[in-house]
Amino acid sequence: MPPESLIDLSHPLTPQTTIYPGDPPFAMHSVCNIPTDGYTVHAVSLGTHTGTHVDAPFHFFPHGQKLHELSLSRFVGRALVVDVRHLVRARGCIRWRDVRESLDRTRGTIASLGPRSEGKTDIVLFWTGWDGWWSEQKYFDHPYFGRDVAEELVEMGVRLVGVDTLSPDETVLVQDGGKEREDAFVMHEVLLGCGCLICENLMNLGELVSGGSEGEEVWVSLVPLSLHGADGAPVRAYGWTEKVR
Repeated sequence: MPPESLIDLSHPLTPQTTIYPGDPPFAMHSVCNIPTDGYTVHAVSLGTHTGTHVDAPFHFFPHGQKLHELSLSRFVGRALVVDVRHLVRARGCIRWRDVRESLDRTRGTIASLGPRSEGKTDIVLFWTGWDGWWSEQKYFDHPYFGRDVAEELVEMGVRLVGVDTLSPDETVLVQDGGKEREDAFVMHEVLLGCGCLICENLMNLGELVSGGSEGEEVWVSLVPLSLHGADGAPVRAYGWTEKVR
């Protein structure tokens, strides 16, 4: 049976959708309408990393897996939501030692992370609360994560990392005089390089844990559009809770 309550984790796509600097904007316009044609059709234009979306390894690696080469099961499963809101500051770097302390306080604990083949959870979602700045300029000033976070998660067997920010790496606005560091994309490089997927621009992660109880676990569906040969695609992400079996 379907869950009684689903929590929407995707931002709606609108003309105000926040876009990563340099990516194509989202646009939708009418091509057929009921008064003239008897039916409604719209044309949609967007990049593969528009709104809430998933990154495949091909995003950074020419021989990395593309979306159509990934099993659907990679995008659905139990998830551990890690509350790092107390660590958040604009353009602040969150390190593994801080994440480890947050995991120790999170229901499910660090011991629950690992390969599905061992009955563990391989999806980690970082709840920063930065989704509250969606569609505003400040959204670009999101916190980001250090290389050690990616390395530790991969070592434990995590296979998908999600964030409620534009990126798990720092976003530098070059057009405003910013300069990208040599290690500007370490989270992408480490995670995708090890076959670990990334989901960006999530929202409402707090709702997944705020109403839960000790006897429940979080599940999510982060299935992207089926774009053959793609490096990523938008997601209609949602989550729910289930009683532990």
